[in-house]
Amino acid sequence: MQLTREDFQKFLYTYNEDELFYRTLYFEKKEHPETFHKFCLNLDCDLISRRQLYVPELQKEGWHSYFEEKAMFCDTADNIMLYKHYRYTPEFIHEHEFFEILCIYDGQAHTSIQGIEHTLHKGDVCIIPPHTKHSIGIFDDSIAFNILIRGSTFQSTFFQSLTEDSALTHFFAHVLYRKTEGNYLIFHTANDPQIREMLENLYIEYLGHEKYSYTFLNSMLILLWAMLLRYHGGNIESILAKDTSGNSMTDILNYLSQHYQTATLRETASHFGYSSSHFSTLIKEGTGQTFLQIIRSIKLEQACRALRETSLSNIAICELVGYDSPEHFMRTFKKNYGMTPGEYRKKYHEQES
Repeated sequence: MQLTREDFQKFLYTYNEDELFYRTLYFEKKEHPETFHKFCLNLDCDLISRRQLYVPELQKEGWHSYFEEKAMFCDTADNIMLYKHYRYTPEFIHEHEFFEILCIYDGQAHTSIQGIEHTLHKGDVCIIPPHTKHSIGIFDDSIAFNILIRGSTFQSTFFQSLTEDSALTHFFAHVLYRKTEGNYLIFHTANDPQIREMLENLYIEYLGHEKYSYTFLNSMLILLWAMLLRYHGGNIESILAKDTSGNSMTDILNYLSQHYQTATLRETASHFGYSSSHFSTLIKEGTGQTFLQIIRSIKLEQACRALRETSLSNIAICELVGYDSPEHFMRTFKKNYGMTPGEYRKKYHEQES
């Protein structure tokens, strides 16, 4: 059954039984610390066990520090799960095999990612990759919910929204898949009504469990990524996105996308206030590519677009994307795609017809 927008709002903001339990626990500890331990000893242990509630004072063993993908998704065909983060739940450090997308719907939330503290605000969309230690805490009326995504589904949906072999693709892949501590991506969308509506639609679709819901959820997720990248691609935070000078890696990549025909390492480094050697290291660490590899990728991407969408000659395309020599352009194109520009254009149009 499809929920109305009003039903969905009520679902999000209304405290359920578990949230009421946690809220009582929180204020009891805050207001009566001297008697809190005794209070916990008098709680209904059967109820706590039955509803799988987390009460640190009663835990004799660690609390679910690692979640396997098959356990969370229960070996079903579902690839995407959504659930509201229960307010006042005691924070606990955990990690898992799948991707988690934390969406701050209203208010703010505290999170720790590999020991790095963050305060997320309304409109923030935080992508937490697998095997990343983190915790989430909400201790007021703020609203947040999580989108859990199998690793294979995340890759197939997220990277469909990025141009193949683009500089941004390599940057995101570096942040999300490199085994460096504290990986994350935060899109700061503020109060963007389009993003907010898309997130609502995703959750409503998930709760409705209607026919073809799997197809709808996957398609909506691809659209969400595309919207985040289109409207907020320049306002991303990550452990690799900013250096001590405050420059954003996405700003650097956007600059290169606009000036790829003539950009040189020395000129670009100077534009952002770096020495050439430091800038070269920064680019490599931030994207996994060298400066020349990024420029080449952008040039070839634009060449492919021209071959698909125009009737320009190879020489004209060579000049358009900034190659000095047609021979160099032809050799580079064939080395990367295994075919000449003419063969690429012919193959594309054959597939379209």
